[in-house]
Parts: sequence; structure tokens; C-alpha cells
Amino acid sequence: MTNQLRDDSHVRPNEEEVASKVVDGEAILINLTNGLYYSMDGVSGYVWALIMEGSSVDHMAGMLAERYPVDADEAREDVRLLVHELLAEGLITVNGGAPSTEPVEPPAGSTDAYEAPSLTRYDDMAEMFALDPPLPELPPLPTEPSV
Repeated sequence: MTNQLRDDSHVRPNEEEVASKVVDGEAILINLTNGLYYSMDGVSGYVWALIMEGSSVDHMAGMLAERYPVDADEAREDVRLLVHELLAEGLITVNGGAPSTEPVEPPAGSTDAYEAPSLTRYDDMAEMFALDPPLPELPPLPTEPSV
């Protein structure tokens, strides 16, 4: 897998190291290797939903320009900046695979106002997550029957 980013490159969450969920228009991401967690809300939450589907910078910029009152060139530059930041944090990977063909609707709770997408980083729980990372994809352990 390469990290050479072009506007037509498809990006996806780094599923081996990142757990994420979009709730009420806000994406919450946890880097399971270093314990840092992140928040992306509003337009940013929508961009994360697009990343989860394997979108390209071009596709994300087009979707933002279609959905919000923003010029496609401005949206493209905003998405580029965010994607480079996500790459630097190890939250996404660049791949050559085709994106999902399913349409992506803005998450519930998102607004019609445009703000450049951004990533908010939190490190106040890094040590705890690094020692005992949350693993939301694992099913609960079975309980022992009482005798």
C-alpha cells in the first residue's frame, strides 16, 4: 500500500490501527496503537463517512460542493489539507481500490452550513488507551455458568 496521495487516490480508514464511529454527525476515532483519540463533526463528520466508503479527494470535494454552499476548488483544497493531516496521524491509508458505489448521505445531525473540515486531537487519555485499548469489534466474552 502506498501513501502517495493524488486527488484521484482512494483513501480508507486504517482499520488495523483505528476504531471509529459516526454518531449524530460526529466521527469519533481512536488510534489503538498510541491511544490518541480524535473528533470530526459537522462537515468533517461527513468527510469521514465518505472516507469510510473509500472515496477520493476529488469525489469528496464534489460531494461537499454539491451538499454545501462551497466552491469545488475550495472544497478540494480543504479536503486535501484534512486528508494529509489524517495520513500524518496514521488514521487513513491510500489505496488504488475502487470506492463503494453506494451513495453516502450526510450523517444525522449535520447542518447545511459549511466550515472547512478539520480534525480535533485529544491526548488526555492516551496512556489509558495505549495500556488497555478499546476493541469495539470484538464480541463480549461468554460468561461461565454458575454451578
